[in-house]
Amino acid sequence: MLTQPHTPPVVLSFSALDPSGSGGIQADIETTASLGCHCAPVVTSLCADGNTQDTETLATDPTMLIQQARSVLENMDVKAVKIGFLGSVSIAEAIHSILKDYNHLPVVTHPVLNLWDDQSPEQMELPEVLSSLILPLSTLTCLSLYEARKIAQESDTIEATANALVATGCGNILITSTGKERKAFQNSLFGQRGLINNYYWEQEAPNCHGSSSTLATSIASYIAHGTDPIHAAEQAQNYTWQTMCASRELGFQKRTPHRFFWADKNIEAPEELPAAKHTH
Repeated sequence: MLTQPHTPPVVLSFSALDPSGSGGIQADIETTASLGCHCAPVVTSLCADGNTQDTETLATDPTMLIQQARSVLENMDVKAVKIGFLGSVSIAEAIHSILKDYNHLPVVTHPVLNLWDDQSPEQMELPEVLSSLILPLSTLTCLSLYEARKIAQESDTIEATANALVATGCGNILITSTGKERKAFQNSLFGQRGLINNYYWEQEAPNCHGSSSTLATSIASYIAHGTDPIHAAEQAQNYTWQTMCASRELGFQKRTPHRFFWADKNIEAPEELPAAKHTH
């Protein structure tokens, strides 16, 4: 009698198509596969080139996006949803309608505001729409300090910024690069009762294009496996740290996280890559 093979958890990912393959939807596909999940990819927008700091973006059709997402949700056992760059207010509204109908699913959001064009009629209200439509339905939101302050419109202190974001209804907020005033690279996780934990490294891993997508998607992947959001954030930071330490320069004068570092025979001992040091 044949035994049924293990079925990997499915992560539904909404993200941009970055032609360099370093960030966006390909980062989501690679990360989920590396962590034993299956990615169901839905493209929210197209990037004109791989230099995502300055690239133009073109949002996909919201109607087609809804059809794709509902097709996946009705035919696959989705365990978690990951949201990246939305592309337009219309896309944000479309995803909001989907999340409302599937509100039992955990959602990890990373808005990628470095792609945001505040002069575009389709995008100029994205921070406000994120705050009102997407964050309230998110289990965990992963933000850089710049993104957090842009969405919260609160910059007095990191704690005040985090509190403003949590007040939207989001379960947890992970803000990266919060340790600029100390000699350590630090991320900070906040919840309904304030600071949950600071995670810090004595040295910073190489700067990589796609590291934030890797972090958010790895959180979603661990949650899809049944890990609670707080421990998922801890494990995802360790994983992302190792992908950055093993990163490679593939083009655009940027390094790309090596999301399959553990399977690379050219790395003598992947387990010896620096792991995150964090306090509890």
